[in-house]
Order: sequence, then structure tokens, then C-alpha cells
Amino acid sequence: MHVCLLVVFDVSLKFGMAMRLTPIAVLATGLLNVPLAAQTLPTTQPVHPPPAYTVVRWNEDYSYLKNPANRTDFFDPIKYMPLNSKGDWYVYFGGQGRYRYELFDNYQWGFGQQDGNGYSLFRLMGHVDVHMGENLRAFVQVKSSLEDGRDPGPRPGLDEDDFDFEQAFADVVLPIGDARLTLRGGRQNLLYGAQRLISPLDWSNDRRTFDGGKGSLAWPDGANTLDLFWARPVTVDDSSLNSSDDNQNFFGAYDVLAVPTFIRNGKSKLDFYALGLKKHSATFETGTGKEDRGTVGARFYSNPKPWDVDIEGAYQFGDFADGGISAWMLAIEGGYTLADAPLSPRVSLGFDVASGDEDLDDDELGTFNQLYPLGHAYFGFIDVIGRQNIIDLHPGVKLQINRQLNFSIDYHLFWRYSGEDAVYNASGAIVRSDLSDTGTDLTDAKFIGSEIDLLLNWQIDRHLASYIGYSHFFAGTFIDDTASAYDGADEDIDFFYVAATYTF
Repeated sequence: MHVCLLVVFDVSLKFGMAMRLTPIAVLATGLLNVPLAAQTLPTTQPVHPPPAYTVVRWNEDYSYLKNPANRTDFFDPIKYMPLNSKGDWYVYFGGQGRYRYELFDNYQWGFGQQDGNGYSLFRLMGHVDVHMGENLRAFVQVKSSLEDGRDPGPRPGLDEDDFDFEQAFADVVLPIGDARLTLRGGRQNLLYGAQRLISPLDWSNDRRTFDGGKGSLAWPDGANTLDLFWARPVTVDDSSLNSSDDNQNFFGAYDVLAVPTFIRNGKSKLDFYALGLKKHSATFETGTGKEDRGTVGARFYSNPKPWDVDIEGAYQFGDFADGGISAWMLAIEGGYTLADAPLSPRVSLGFDVASGDEDLDDDELGTFNQLYPLGHAYFGFIDVIGRQNIIDLHPGVKLQINRQLNFSIDYHLFWRYSGEDAVYNASGAIVRSDLSDTGTDLTDAKFIGSEIDLLLNWQIDRHLASYIGYSHFFAGTFIDDTASAYDGADEDIDFFYVAATYTF
């Protein structure tokens, strides 16, 4: 009943109608709630709990619903629909709707056209997953993302895409001894590790996806998983169906190895990866040119409660324009959870550094390329900072108010790694340069500023979630010293947002 009332309230607000519930409406709401309650409150204990909803959706397994005792949710009838008597041919459906309101003040420190009225972002996604026995599968996901109220309009590739295919691929599964080899071809989301370098970018209204192929070899119990892939990022075109970018080729190998005995009760894992990126045109502070870049890296993460640790490092090499590439990054985050204290606070401290170019006049490029990341989760929610030419020290606290509600506070201190290189944002574009219109250096200052992020997350039930947040960026010396080249823009930035998501 609460969900039905929420929908009525939302519709009433959206269309400016008075909030009135007639006896007929109340009765209809109650009748609609009866089958929901009947199916979500089983008389027997389920044998298998439902899987958690994930960002990519294709890794959710609903085959356990073959057993009727496991059907506890209103949507279970469409989560497992058998297509043959044996039950190994089946189809399931899923989807998500999300609304988010955003409001910026002094976007990009006040430079350029500003939007002070706020705007709305809507996104609908739906998918069908068809399993034809144990060895063949097809997955199709469509999306519609819309923006309303933003001045000067939707940001290209981020806010709006009326209708398109988010994913559309086929899998062939081959047993190889105890392991299973999955061959996948088509449009697909790529997500690896902590998403520092490869992510679908779920925060964005227009998510990131790729056209290409992947082979995944997985051993039992998650002992080891090795992926080999080649793909091209998909370019959003709101006027027609999207297509892949022929000017970019992304390929690599990613291996996840379980090391359960390395730290007792830590459930430790090691990631190793080797990635390649070929771009016909890329832009850095040193200029624009053809980029042929390799990345080798590793990640270690463990959770020996009450501690947790995540360490990742990578080195890049190759060619840019007429010179070479030598760049690197390091990310470290550690946390401690006081489980027996009120609100079970997790106290954390993180340190991120990514190299920048030390000399704009030589032939070697020292700026790290963050590839296709979820920068939003690591460098502040305002997204004016990316993992390129950056040093970020970020303490944080997360409070668990109850099982469904948590509140987090994160604080970031930002410096340029190199005083010769620019500041790059979450998309990898130059957001602030220290060069004047005549090419002279405006400042040697490295301190960019600091940001505080406040976020309240509420998982209302399995399907409905909401969050509300506020972020403030305190402009530092570098922003002040370069303001003359940006129409005097050196203001602090404010960012407010609130969202609701329904997933099934």
C-alpha cells in the first residue's frame, strides 16, 4: 500500500493536482495491495534468497525459481518463465526507472553559462534474458533517458537519449575441464575491479557501453576468472540509433584470483590486468594527437573485519603524437568499522595520485589516462576532478543508522601532481588550465581546493531506493590564480541532488 500511495503522491505533484483520495481510490489501492502482500509473505521459508540487483543486470541468476518454494516476490513470475518441460530453456524480464533532480550553483567555479534553476533527469531501462539450455543465451536491454529544465540544454553523451539499445549480446558457454568458457559478442557493459578504470558509469543518465567481443574463463567457486576482450565505445546520438566509435579501440586481459589464505578471514583477491587503447585523436595539456597507450596494473583488496583495504596501481606506456608515454597512478583506501559502537561507524582514509606532465616542451607525455572510469565515486560528487594529474587525500565516515538507512561524509583535498599540467574533470577533459590566452604560465600553485560530500542513502525495500546529497567545493589557490583566463571565475561550487530508483 505504501508503494501505491507514493505513486499517487508523485503523480499528483508532477501534474499539479490536488492530493485527494476518494473512497473508491482507497478501495482500489487496498485491492491492488492484496496480491502483493500474498506473494511477498510466503507461508514457508524460502530455500534460496533472491540475488542482489546489480549495475549490469546480466550477472543475476534466477534459475533458483524453478523451485516454487523460492517464489516470494511479486515479480518472481516474470523472473523465471520456462519455455520447455525440462525447465532449462527459460526467459526472464527486468527493468529500472530512475528520477533525479540536480541543482548546481557556480558550475565549474562560475565559468561559462550557468544553470541556477535546477533540472530533472529521467531514465527507464528494461531487459529480457533468454536461456536456451546451459550453453546458449541472449540478452537485450533497452533504455530511454530524458532531461528537462537544464540551461543550456542536455550535456552531449551524458543526459539524453530518447531510445536505444544499452546492451544486446549472445553468449556461448563451453565446458573446459572444471572451468567454463563464455564467448560473448555484441553490445555490452564492461565493468572490472573497483571501476577505477573501466565502468558503465551508472551515475550518468546515458550510461557507457561498448560494441565488441569478450571471452571469459571461470573456474569453480570463483577461484579464478580470466577475461579477454576487444571493444569500441558506443557514441550517443539522440537523433538516431547509436553506433560504436570507429576512432577508438579498447582491448585487454583482466584476471581475478582468489587468495583466501593470504589474510585470515579476509576473503582476499588479487586483480591483474593489461589494457590497450588506440585513439585517432586525444587531447591533453601538451596538445592533441594520435594515442596508442598500454596499461598494466594490479589491485589487492581484503576485508578481515573490522578492517578493510583496497590498493591499486597501474603504469602506462606507448606513443602520443610524435613522442612517448610514461604515466602512472596509485590508489589506497583503508577502513575500520566499529561494529559494536552506536551507528556502527566506518572510518576511512584514502589517497589517490595520478601523474601529470612535468614538461610541456619535451616529447614525452606524463599525463595518466583514466580510460573509462567511474570517477564520481572517487574524486567527489561534483565531478570537476578526474584521475589525471591529481593528488587526492580523502578521509571519510559512514554511519549505519539502521539496516536500510546510512549516512556518509567524505572530504577531499586536491592538488595538481605537476605544476605544469592542467586540471582534468571526471570525463578526462581539461576543466582548468594554468596557461593564459598567450600561452604564458599563470601560476605554479598546486592546491586546487577541497570538497565535502554529504550523502543519505535509503534502501526502502528490495525494489525502491532513494538518496539525497549535498556537495560543496572550496576553491583553492590554483583556481584563484587562473581566474583571469576564465572571466574571473573563482567561486565555490554547490551541488544538490535527490533521486528515487525502482528496480525489478
